[in-house]
Amino acid sequence: MSDYLSTGGVRAPEILVDTSRRSSSTPVPKDELFLEGYGRQFGEKMTYSIGLTYGAGLLTGGFYGGLLGIRQGGATPKLFLNSVLNSCSRYGPALANQSAIITMYYVLFNGLVSTFRSDDTANSAVAGACAGAMYKAASRSLESIGRYSVASCAFFTGIDYLMRTGRF
Repeated sequence: MSDYLSTGGVRAPEILVDTSRRSSSTPVPKDELFLEGYGRQFGEKMTYSIGLTYGAGLLTGGFYGGLLGIRQGGATPKLFLNSVLNSCSRYGPALANQSAIITMYYVLFNGLVSTFRSDDTANSAVAGACAGAMYKAASRSLESIGRYSVASCAFFTGIDYLMRTGRF
């Protein structure tokens, strides 16, 4: 027979009988609330970094497009608003996608390099250079591959330095 029919209640499973429960007044440890430290897992780094750079690229590109739309103007207020919105929606997603893809390559290469070397600032420089080169590898122009490689190397090394020193 079940517990309910014999006792009028349900018995707790045996696995939970001896476990201590937190009261609602007991604070939750900080480790369970926040992702702290620089050493996150690969999936967490990927999700966090891509989302952050996509959002930053969307805002930056949208703002730049809005400025271009304001500069272009329009004959009527409706055409002016249309010009601003069209420019925002042209430049915002383009920069967001570009920055998210380069960041995805960076996190992949940084994880790959970190498996072979100890974790230091040189890993971010190598991973940044590889990410920029990989992003522009289809263009077949060594000049554009070099520019993207140097720019992403400098950007990701700077971000890595700021994160390691606690300034970002």
